[in-house]
Amino acid sequence: MLLALATISLFTIDYPLSQYATSHKFPDEIYRALRTMEPFGSPYGMTFVLLTILVVTTDRVTEVVRLGAIAIAGGLSAAFMKVLISRARPDHFDFTHHQILDSFQGFLPMMKGGGAVQSFPSAHTAMAVAFAVALANRFPRSRWLWYSFAAMVGMQRVADAQHFASDVFAGAAFGWTIAQFVLMLWQQSHYEDLSTEPAERMSPSLQYN
Repeated sequence: MLLALATISLFTIDYPLSQYATSHKFPDEIYRALRTMEPFGSPYGMTFVLLTILVVTTDRVTEVVRLGAIAIAGGLSAAFMKVLISRARPDHFDFTHHQILDSFQGFLPMMKGGGAVQSFPSAHTAMAVAFAVALANRFPRSRWLWYSFAAMVGMQRVADAQHFASDVFAGAAFGWTIAQFVLMLWQQSHYEDLSTEPAERMSPSLQYN
């Protein structure tokens, strides 16, 4: 679904939306609100949230570390793709003389060109979505809050002319997939561990939420 949205965005809204972001300024209230949420897709914001969870809940350190590990895994998956596919960021792209597909500048660039050609996919969004999935799994009642934070991170990246909309959707796809995969592995491992213990030692407190 998210990859389909990325493809549709590439051929529909990527060009006009990012061209507007580079040549116009979004209303201050909207921009400030989006900018406030950017740390949710960064290691700094993630660390703050995790420390807060440690303080206000009874979660063990290992459980909180797992939440952070999922977020980092999502971000790293997008970072890995950046060294495979080169795409100019909107604020480094000439909209006047090029078509949207010209923003892609080759494969296997590794680290050549630096951050200016590391638009695809959005690592901020990948980390934010992976973190949101992890938090929603741990705190399901507030899942829409976490997903809203992740969505605002993606919107901020477009509004700040750092990514095209398709980069954001692709980053979200990577983050969602990695998070679900890691959660599946951990839950499977947890249930296998429980199945090897004597029945009298099993308790509801061991259930993985």
